[in-house]
Amino acid sequence: MGIEAARTSAGIKRMKRRKSWADSLAPYLFVAPFLLAFVVFFLGPAVYSLVLSFFRYRRYGTAKWIGLWNYQAILQYKVFWQGVSNVFFYWVAHTIPMMIIAFILAVLISSKVVKHKSVFKPIIYMPQIVAGVASALLFKNFFGTRYGILNSVLGLAIPWLENMSLARWAVVIMLIWRGTGYWFVIYLAGLTSIGVEVVDAAIVDGANAWQRLTRITIPLMRNSFMFAFVIDGIVTLRLYAEPNILGGNAGDVCPAGMAPVLNTMMINLRSGRFGQASAVGWLLFLMIAAVSYVQYRLLRGRKQEA
Repeated sequence: MGIEAARTSAGIKRMKRRKSWADSLAPYLFVAPFLLAFVVFFLGPAVYSLVLSFFRYRRYGTAKWIGLWNYQAILQYKVFWQGVSNVFFYWVAHTIPMMIIAFILAVLISSKVVKHKSVFKPIIYMPQIVAGVASALLFKNFFGTRYGILNSVLGLAIPWLENMSLARWAVVIMLIWRGTGYWFVIYLAGLTSIGVEVVDAAIVDGANAWQRLTRITIPLMRNSFMFAFVIDGIVTLRLYAEPNILGGNAGDVCPAGMAPVLNTMMINLRSGRFGQASAVGWLLFLMIAAVSYVQYRLLRGRKQEA
């Protein structure tokens, strides 16, 4: 009996060890497909492009080490700096009005003033469902000079997309139209996280609607604002399809007056200068990282002392 009991006890211990190993490995097995895809399709190409940015490579032959020459060439390229100027204009011009409109809509929908909220929510969010290319084609028809909807209604022939100053504002209007719905949802979620007891306490203390908004709601929405401004900055600086479709003709890229930074990368790719194209990508990465860091520092606020 003693030998049999010992065998049974040893078997139970082996089963427990196997179960503990299985429990430990299970999370990694579930995460493994994502990690594999991340390494193969993102991390690997990113490292390869970083290495390639220090070489001269034209699709064939051997790559030649040239150090920082690609970066120096890009930084002396006027089209690159024009693209940087354009994307910063798009970012600054559309972010503030878009965020204000989205926040006001979220406040109104979350309040008791607006009824039939289930009707207004999908209507506000609907432009976000439209793909970026489809949105650009829609606005190209809207701002067309000869057959555009706006000129037809006004009875004018304003060259909205031929005049670069007007064309850049057309891109801004399209970005506001398409992005407001998304940030409306983010702000609406942020408003629901504010405790009702905090607002009720302010009402009991005699705070009016404006005081509750400026002294309670907006400060408590700091994290939502920080997320919105940082992510929108990243997306806008990586802008490509919308300006090219609005300003381009017959498949050509848009003029330099409204071209984004990524146009410089595409020009180098078409010319077979893969090293310079990679350098553009990494310069854009550094620019996005710097802008995101500055926004984070400005919007995070001071840490409260314990």
